[in-house]
Amino acid sequence: MHLRARGVVVLVVLVAAVAAVAGGCGGGGGGGGPVSPNTSGWWRDQVFYEVFVRSFADSGGDGHGDLAGLTARLDELNDGDPATTSDLGVDALWLMPIFRSPSYHGYDVADYREVDPEYGTLADLDALLAAAHQRGMKVILDMVLNHSSSAHVWFANSRTGPTAEKRDWYVWSATDPGWQKPWGGSAWYTTPSGAYYGIFDGSMPDLNLANPAVEAELVDSMRYWLSRGVDGFRLDAVRYLTETGPGVGQVDQPATHAFLKRVRAALHQTHPAALLVAEAWATIETTATYYGDGDEVQLAFSFDQADGIRSALVGGAGGSLLNVLARAEAAFQGRDRGFQAPFLSNHDQPREALVVGGDAAALKLAAATLLALPGTPFLYYGEELGMLGGAAADDRNKRTPYPWTADAPGHGFTTGAPWFQAPEAAGVDLASARADPASLWHVYRELIALRHARPALARGEAARPVVTGGGTGALALLRTHGAARALFVANFAAAPSGPFTVAVAGAPAVLSARGLDGTPTAAGGQVTVPGLAARGFAFLSLD
Repeated sequence: MHLRARGVVVLVVLVAAVAAVAGGCGGGGGGGGPVSPNTSGWWRDQVFYEVFVRSFADSGGDGHGDLAGLTARLDELNDGDPATTSDLGVDALWLMPIFRSPSYHGYDVADYREVDPEYGTLADLDALLAAAHQRGMKVILDMVLNHSSSAHVWFANSRTGPTAEKRDWYVWSATDPGWQKPWGGSAWYTTPSGAYYGIFDGSMPDLNLANPAVEAELVDSMRYWLSRGVDGFRLDAVRYLTETGPGVGQVDQPATHAFLKRVRAALHQTHPAALLVAEAWATIETTATYYGDGDEVQLAFSFDQADGIRSALVGGAGGSLLNVLARAEAAFQGRDRGFQAPFLSNHDQPREALVVGGDAAALKLAAATLLALPGTPFLYYGEELGMLGGAAADDRNKRTPYPWTADAPGHGFTTGAPWFQAPEAAGVDLASARADPASLWHVYRELIALRHARPALARGEAARPVVTGGGTGALALLRTHGAARALFVANFAAAPSGPFTVAVAGAPAVLSARGLDGTPTAAGGQVTVPGLAARGFAFLSLD
């Protein structure tokens, strides 16, 4: 969308979009054509682990994490041997941005084909990929398609004037059109050569994705990483990829969906197993639209479910989560419920432990709920320890260094001074958690293994059987895969539930539980749960 005057906005966007569809993506790709069904993907029974490399493990003692440090710690996440119990057991990694960037967080990319020197080299990334794959783990990278850094050479050229070679690689106007950001503040930034659009910040100018040359370059960059062994991408801020005007024209545009279809089809031609995960921070109903006809992204984060879990934990009632689950059923009716990627928190949100005030039982119930839900779950680094992070609003407080040991000041993260630090409570470190059989880490390890062992939990359908009794905190979720069935029951209340019944037939056998008051029984097409302690839960086999 090259804006020389406000009156040509729609015309230019439409012409460029048509050209992109007709010409396809670059590097030998093209739009259209069949893609592999989402339901056959390798990710369907995986558990992902989100890593902020800067805060995970420092191999050099300079105070910030790096790729070599992460590689050295892979055995703590998955040692490649299903028989061991010393690793967490996650299957795949999502690395927050590792490309060259002027910022600490990396969401303003200055080079889409270069590893940030603070994190290491291409050889370090190759070594990480090889080590992960040797253990059976996949690795996806954060890919920021909406915007680049203002420090990118493309933008440096683009801002030199209306005749610049890369002028139409960004969104320019002769004067400020006055559009506001959806959350307030001007979306346009004035320079001597005109005004450019940046929905997030002036340091993050939006790329003009209606320009086929931009699309081709980004697709080729994604293929570059896939050819090195990367297994897919988390796509940042997909709701804002294209814009046609102020207000509703800045989010969820038809051109955005068309763009994603072309990218998916182009990558499928050369790397059919590549995974695309969308960050579409919106309601379930809006997020579901990024499924397309099964030809856009294969997964999308479920922000409503994360909010529903938090509301249930804080409010002590399962109704908020049940309402979200009901909406998900309606939104995905006749489509793939496994499109959802449930999570508890991420790098943009206060940590779960902070939200629930460090309540150990609530955190264990949160873990159980996450791993009971349909879809592909994502676990934020440190969540398995109950990390609080910092209380301040600064995003760095949500992305603090991982505590490997109780030894201050570096806590096993670094031998130097940590790049940022927020003290954790005593015992919130991996060494202490491993040594305590009752720790949150052991709950995660146990339930991840249970999910792997039970197809009904890993990839089964989901239903909400009727619960009678148990108070407002009681909730039940039935997972079914063929003849295999697993029932998850929970009590979100801060008081015991007392006995309750679940309207589902079968002979219950306990698979895993915390706070279960006795043995569940079955009669008359119902399962009776004798009671759950405050924040208690149980997984029952009904096979």
